[in-house]
Amino acid sequence: MDRFPPYHGLEWDRKISNPDNPNFWKYGVANLIFLDHISDKKLLLDLGCGTGGSTFFLAEHGKAEWIIGVDVVKDMIRVAKKNAINRGLDQKICFLVCDGRYLPFKASCFEALISRGDAFCFLVPLKRTAQELKRVMKPKGVVILEMDNRADWKIGTIVSTGFQKKPDGKITYLVETFTTKRNHRAISYILDPNGEIAKKVSSDSEFQEKGYKAWEYSLQKVKKETIEIRQGVSTHWSTAKGLYTLFKKSGFTEVQVMGDGLLMKLLLDGDKAIIEAMKRDPKLFFEIEKRLVPYVNPNKALTMILRASVP
Repeated sequence: MDRFPPYHGLEWDRKISNPDNPNFWKYGVANLIFLDHISDKKLLLDLGCGTGGSTFFLAEHGKAEWIIGVDVVKDMIRVAKKNAINRGLDQKICFLVCDGRYLPFKASCFEALISRGDAFCFLVPLKRTAQELKRVMKPKGVVILEMDNRADWKIGTIVSTGFQKKPDGKITYLVETFTTKRNHRAISYILDPNGEIAKKVSSDSEFQEKGYKAWEYSLQKVKKETIEIRQGVSTHWSTAKGLYTLFKKSGFTEVQVMGDGLLMKLLLDGDKAIIEAMKRDPKLFFEIEKRLVPYVNPNKALTMILRASVP
């Protein structure tokens, strides 16, 4: 757990509710796709549920009689439980902390399993996780996973560098690499607050406003002022073909990989006129993208949706 990014439930809730955050758009579309495929299912599992965004959406719009949301981050589950009470859904939803690779359920429990927000990519080795998901699913059960594609990352390279401010106020230089086996690794160099680099970064206006800044800096200099090194959790990012093959070999049927993320790309591209139109009617744009999903090439899309069935 110490190697996970410092996720905080209330902070995450605010981020995914903000139209200026790319996740707001991709999650809104994912919820509609989930609903289309599992609206008639009665017993659902939300894997990597976070603060309950998709859990609540399906409870309020689908026919589920019981939904269980699981996440490895305790603070996410704490906020999710409060949200369930505030929405009056605590009699229909149960949240609990657990590792998605070792689900505490008997075999053949659930009629549907959904997961959004890249949770699946953290559950390495993915081959074992796919078998675990199949184990807890009833025959004819449906699994739908949403995750970023990372088509823009070149294997065997450093894909990102920059400075971040931790919740405890410490400044870290983060180096993210993407290996030839498509594993993502992050190393955080915690800087001496009295050092030259930390002082320089702290005085930067962009860093002061956002708490982070993409910045390629001399690693040799950074190491000289580093007081602690933290290794992040390794994640695996499959290609569309790799994801399809993984689930076919794991015994799933009707495996399909779709592409989406069009709205997220529009936001990232920064066209103000389009963004303002999106913000005026998000639900309309969610519906538009959902209908376009069958026509999007998953190999080039920012986001992938996998759908598979249990025989």
